[in-house]
Amino acid sequence: MSEPKGMLDTSVNGPEDPPAVFDADAWQQVDWRMHEERVRRLRRRIFKAVQDGDLAKVRNLQKLMLRSWSNTLISVRQVTQRNAGRKTAGIDGRVALTAQARAEVAVQVHATRSSWQPVAVKRVHIPKAHDKTRKRPLGIPVIMDRCHQARVRQALEPEWEARFEARSYGFRPGRGCHDAIESLFNTLAGRGTRVWILDADLAGAFNAIDHDHLLEALGRFPARGMIAGWLKAGVVEAGVGFTPTTEGVPQGGVISPLILNIALHGLEGAAGVRYRGGIHADDVVPGSPAVTRYADDMVACCTTRQQAEQVKARLAAWLAPRGLAFNEAKTRIVHLTEGFDFLGFNLRRYRNGKLLIKPSKVAIKEFRKRLAEEFRTLRGANAAAVLIRIVPIVRGWVAYYRTAVSSKVFAALGNYLWKLTYKWACWTHSNKPKRWIVQRYYGKFDKFRADRWVFGDRDTGAYLPNPAWTDIVRHTLVKGRASPDDPDLTRYWAGRRRRVKPPLDSYTLRLLSKQDARCTLCGDDLLTFEDPPQTPQGWEWWYLWVTKKAIAAEYLVHHDQPNKSRDQRTHLVHAHCTRTKHPVRATAGTAQ
Repeated sequence: MSEPKGMLDTSVNGPEDPPAVFDADAWQQVDWRMHEERVRRLRRRIFKAVQDGDLAKVRNLQKLMLRSWSNTLISVRQVTQRNAGRKTAGIDGRVALTAQARAEVAVQVHATRSSWQPVAVKRVHIPKAHDKTRKRPLGIPVIMDRCHQARVRQALEPEWEARFEARSYGFRPGRGCHDAIESLFNTLAGRGTRVWILDADLAGAFNAIDHDHLLEALGRFPARGMIAGWLKAGVVEAGVGFTPTTEGVPQGGVISPLILNIALHGLEGAAGVRYRGGIHADDVVPGSPAVTRYADDMVACCTTRQQAEQVKARLAAWLAPRGLAFNEAKTRIVHLTEGFDFLGFNLRRYRNGKLLIKPSKVAIKEFRKRLAEEFRTLRGANAAAVLIRIVPIVRGWVAYYRTAVSSKVFAALGNYLWKLTYKWACWTHSNKPKRWIVQRYYGKFDKFRADRWVFGDRDTGAYLPNPAWTDIVRHTLVKGRASPDDPDLTRYWAGRRRRVKPPLDSYTLRLLSKQDARCTLCGDDLLTFEDPPQTPQGWEWWYLWVTKKAIAAEYLVHHDQPNKSRDQRTHLVHAHCTRTKHPVRATAGTAQ
């Protein structure tokens, strides 16, 4: 039975107020699974209400989310404990890296949930991903603003997840770069007629969004005033001082990617994309252009060059009121046989009619250049230091490109890595004969492989995995407009998460599977893998920090004693759980 308007059952969403005393001990004893479930349930209710067209119920549920103590806890943990920028402070210099500091932030965020006044962001300039000689601005909000943005996003995102277009993949839960690439493969493979490609890029999208147009799109969202405050908060830059902001959003803000997606919602319709109805609702009408978008990068697949030019003109007119425009230097129209680069991949139809997706030449060149620079800086270091630095870089790059036609590229990189390691070893031991160098640094380090030319450290047994060992795993495209917030697709997303295998060694994967990917001390997820990294650098960080810092193998008793009780066998736990000494909990999927 549907709920009467204005009368929502709040009992299942947890308390709105924190406990009387909430300190470091309370933070460490939080039942995160319970609070995550409360937030997840409320997000699904918002999504369903949007689908049903009940806008009044949507606004009431969003107010409930904004008042929720569970939402505050989850948001503060995401910002202060999980995000990559948790150690980076805003203009106030404040971070929260201890349990006590996080507890204090949570209490303060919840106390100011209706009264918080946004603070100016700190602007820094960082090198661009594909051109280190150029820099882009990055806005760093204070930690309180970041927590409030995460809280507001939980209320706003499910509303728009129910509205967003099917082929929008950037900065959305459950979607990513590989979905965008797979969508293009499905559109262009075979004997398709869409052979003219509009490869478009927006000029400074985050910095140019029109505020008035965006706030109008938000309608009567309960936290609209707070979002307006973030848009107008201004920036503080070293040597420049305070500068007011009249357009754009801070690129480092937690809510900024969602705001960009809202600003670009409707782009498919503006391009003239038309979908079929009924059971083929996710298929584009023959002859219609097909647009795939990842944040501010987009590709329009057209049947003729004239159609591609028309799409570009229509989109330019549609973008202008939103304060946006094409970057003409990076926007071009090409034939599919020439190929084009998108998100680090190259897509091209070859003479035999096959469409192949490979790592782009630019990406390969940049990666090889980085490896050479890293090995030069490691001259004088020992083998252990080389492996600590190089292994995450290699694993990260390979993890990102393992879904494409990459076998030959991985093999070539394996050879290049061998040359770099051998050159480093010869430089380090210039007075030693080559046979001595080979015997010291190369051997059959991986007992499951017959390769005797693997670079490693004989003292620790650590080694550099060969990229050529990586299996190519075809990515499964997310279907249509599916969203993790849709309560009707709970089983679909559960099955999809089970099929995703993180780029870890087989032994760790077996342990994760046995434990249902949960910590045996606290019962929480070991790896937050619902939204995997979307860049090679992201995968590098994920491997380096998540697998080395967030989880730790506890070798209590040797793992070859299966008859021992569960708390006497090898299992994976959070590193912070080891420090706080949680009692061992039962975990689904693990034998007792």
